[in-house]
Amino acid sequence: MAMKRVGLFFLSGLVAGSVSAQEPAVPTDSTAASAIRRQILLDEVVVEARSRNIDSRGLGNMRINTNLLKVSPLFLGERDVIKTLQFLPGVSAGMEGSSQLNIRGGTNDQTLYLTDDVPIYNQNHTFGLFSIFNADAIRTADIYKGGIPAHYGDKLSGVVSVDAKEGDFGKYRHSVSLGLLAGTVASEGPIVKDRLSYLIAGRRSFLDLLFNGLMSVINERQAGYPTVSFADLNGKLTWKLNDNHRLSWLFYYGYDDMGGINREHKKYSEEKYWEKFGYGWKTLTTSLRHQARIKQGLSLSGHAYYTGLSNFNYYKNKQESTESKQAMKNEHASRMNELGARFLLKHEIADRHTLYYGWEGAYQRYMPDYVYKSLNKRKSVYHNDHLTLFKTSAYVYDEFKYRKWLFSMGLRASLYRSGTISRFAWEPRLKVNTFIGEKHKLMLAYDRMYQPVHTINEIDYNAKTDYWVPFRENILPQSDQISVGWKHYTNEHLTLSVEAYYKRMRHLLLISNLEYYLDTHSDYVQGKGSSMGVEFMAEYGRGAFTGWVSYTLSRSRRTFGGRSYPFKYDAPHDLSAFAGYVVRQKPTNTHTLSLQMQFKSGYPYYVPEVSYPGMGLPTLPNGYIETNGDLFEVYHVPPYPNIRLKNYFRADINYTVERKLKHGGLTWQFSLLNVTNRANPYAVYQKDGRYKAFVLIPILPSISVKRSF
Repeated sequence: MAMKRVGLFFLSGLVAGSVSAQEPAVPTDSTAASAIRRQILLDEVVVEARSRNIDSRGLGNMRINTNLLKVSPLFLGERDVIKTLQFLPGVSAGMEGSSQLNIRGGTNDQTLYLTDDVPIYNQNHTFGLFSIFNADAIRTADIYKGGIPAHYGDKLSGVVSVDAKEGDFGKYRHSVSLGLLAGTVASEGPIVKDRLSYLIAGRRSFLDLLFNGLMSVINERQAGYPTVSFADLNGKLTWKLNDNHRLSWLFYYGYDDMGGINREHKKYSEEKYWEKFGYGWKTLTTSLRHQARIKQGLSLSGHAYYTGLSNFNYYKNKQESTESKQAMKNEHASRMNELGARFLLKHEIADRHTLYYGWEGAYQRYMPDYVYKSLNKRKSVYHNDHLTLFKTSAYVYDEFKYRKWLFSMGLRASLYRSGTISRFAWEPRLKVNTFIGEKHKLMLAYDRMYQPVHTINEIDYNAKTDYWVPFRENILPQSDQISVGWKHYTNEHLTLSVEAYYKRMRHLLLISNLEYYLDTHSDYVQGKGSSMGVEFMAEYGRGAFTGWVSYTLSRSRRTFGGRSYPFKYDAPHDLSAFAGYVVRQKPTNTHTLSLQMQFKSGYPYYVPEVSYPGMGLPTLPNGYIETNGDLFEVYHVPPYPNIRLKNYFRADINYTVERKLKHGGLTWQFSLLNVTNRANPYAVYQKDGRYKAFVLIPILPSISVKRSF
């Protein structure tokens, strides 16, 4: 039996009688196939495996099944796979409510995000409160913290690979979901039965629609209101050309706009004033993939893709009177585009020996600082020179078993060219597993990674946008990680695991000013980092109950300018837990109760050391001085954290009711976030000479309803 990474499933080598396959010492995961007649064609093949919501697949590698999202507490009415991954050991979420994944002392920009093996460079919606991954459009999500195969590169810390869901080839399925802030419509089914299927899922927030409608109804002459909105669209077409070839097309578009509107219509006058301001981003991804089984034991996957990201902030206003009209628009943007292709050849030489060969190449184009201005249709544009990055990589990865040993060895060779600078990188990878007896497994891994791109937001904990730029230095940022692990299969219900790691990062970049860095290649400093930790995890599942508990003990530091200090996401203690219980299960309805909680040390934080009054004398375009300017305070923030926030704790509960109807089903989810109403800081601000915490999520009820048919 073989399950192809490229998505093809076939059975080979079956003879009359009974054939079974089972991973050693994993009694809960088994596969069995039975053949009755002595012929090549089988009457029936039954494949069975126990499904786990969280699957620990090896050292540093875990898989999230979307079934877990159906019973996890909702975040503001939305099911979010990123929020679930944040509860895993060795993963830091950043500040409260963020959609970041900072893996083992790394930053979010050091995590490689993939959807169907296509890289994406923004995973946030609305301040990071939601991620771009629509739960109705994904199947599984894998995270690699260590033991990273040679297939993956270009980032220092880890990989998050999301597998997009395919449409049903046999029947149509539709659903409508409604949460606190957004709604989702999804549809899937066959275009040509058993050959061609589609899946489409659209999501939009409606907070801005409510405000716009309210303002129109009350017809307020002078009003100001927020315009916080996001929308995304997922689509996938899958075509089974024949039993050995499959073609798929993936599409994603996401849009965010956050700001406000002020308007005024003076009474007894025709004078009108309208202004809109804010910032946002757009993400566009599309790919075409071909998956093929060339012959028994040999399969190929290849695809071409495009991915792009645009960040922007803007200001618009219109003034209208009986004598004149005026319209103005200012926009400051950052853009990046990537066009690439990749191929993976999998060769199963024998039952215990598999080789992977791969190549990938991409061309990236950056416009990191773009300014557009217009006044009454007269336009002016300013931007820095375009930056380009060409990257190409080839790799080989070898997996073979010898008795109770499993060896995975790989080498990735990459060439990066940024402008006139070229750099070559070798990335060796090694992973060794061995079983001791039937219930104990020991693991060892080594990973070297390089990263050819940077983002500029070292101090900002809640960065709304990422400004990506390619490397411009003679040395690439590099990380080396060694990790060891032990796993104990206590019985078929309980699994215990311990993983320890040490990561060293070199040639890191701290960019203080994007404009100076782009114009003169100055105002930056190189440094290094280190991270070490031990991760404990216990997983349990029996009958109606499932759950896990994890604890991470870690330290992470950065060194710049000869000064060493705790990394901004350094949390020495991190304890997480999840428990789910099926309260009632009948043929027509299922009730599930779940609880999740997290405790972690407070993060190091930057606060100003001194402040002094500014002059408040901005220069006017005519060269004169404005003497009526307001005084303001100038704050000096140090380049390293100088306080530590208080410890973080949050507990959430969820109750899910699933009902089967004559046509489809109905699902209600009721959640209560932060049941203890703990004031976890989202940001810190100064008031009356004292620093106070801004709390994003107090105790907060949430509800979602989904109708499927």
